[in-house]
Amino acid sequence: MTDTREFLTQWFAERNGVASFEDFMAAALYHPKQGYYTAHVSEVGGDVGDFATSATLSQALGRAIARWIEDQIRIRHWQDEIAVIEVGAGNGALAKAVLASLSQKIDSRVRYRIVEVSPRLEQIQRRDLAGEDIEWFPSMHEALSTSERRALILSNELIDAFPVKWLRRMGGEWREIWVRFDPEKGLREEFHNFHDADEFVHWDSAPEGQRVEIRPAWRYWLKELVFAWREGSMLMIDYGAGSWEDVYERRPGGSLRGYWKHQRIEGAGVYARFGKQDLTSDVVFSQIASWGESMGLTTQRLETQQQFLARYGEGRDLMAGTGPGEAFWVLEQKRD
Repeated sequence: MTDTREFLTQWFAERNGVASFEDFMAAALYHPKQGYYTAHVSEVGGDVGDFATSATLSQALGRAIARWIEDQIRIRHWQDEIAVIEVGAGNGALAKAVLASLSQKIDSRVRYRIVEVSPRLEQIQRRDLAGEDIEWFPSMHEALSTSERRALILSNELIDAFPVKWLRRMGGEWREIWVRFDPEKGLREEFHNFHDADEFVHWDSAPEGQRVEIRPAWRYWLKELVFAWREGSMLMIDYGAGSWEDVYERRPGGSLRGYWKHQRIEGAGVYARFGKQDLTSDVVFSQIASWGESMGLTTQRLETQQQFLARYGEGRDLMAGTGPGEAFWVLEQKRD
């Protein structure tokens, strides 16, 4: 296996020594041979994983989503087979809980599909979901093409896994963080002009020095999804909050962080262990919702996980408590 320093030396040399943080994060997570998700993630949850998700800690979320699926089918009066597509299924715990919780009448009509870009996670999913009637696809376009572009789509902690542009407020303007690499001195940050700030950041009162994360990559992904998707509803669950202020209040360094062996890594630590640790940040759901609306989606609900679980009879579960119940949000949008 190529040494990490050797890889970074070559990777940065191909970019004249400097790259945007977004490209650096994309390589750290998804490079075919060096990326965390594509090459190094070993497990989700448990003692050997680097992080856990709501689905690995409790089955309540899966049970609630199963009821949401049944609600959607009744509301839409769908009578034939129904495609349910989970995007980024982790270790498969959510899929297992959803399928186990569907009523027998609905279960016989559901065709569960998983879209997964991580070969290592797909192996884990196939192992732990052996015996379940599930199909795997590498892209949303391929998964939707088998269902006449009609589907219920769900994701849990997907948006936060998209690479971000990292910005810093300097002199009353937003500057983009880039990364320069020297084989002897290592990595250091640079601050470049960023001309699209008004399009992405809507926080006029942000203090000097504040760092924020934005997700152009998610918007591009969503645009491709909408092009391929004709009808259905989408449920997106992730950690974050409704507004810029709620996400970044008392977080001058931004929300970007790493996870390694269940340890939370912040600050300069996000540059360590290239490809060996998860990198993530909170989601500003007002922005995610508005992007969907600009592409023709209709927002049905934006609520906390606590409210979502309570609505579907799981309000007493640990995942509905004041910690995870308020830290995670649920966005539901539909396409008709």
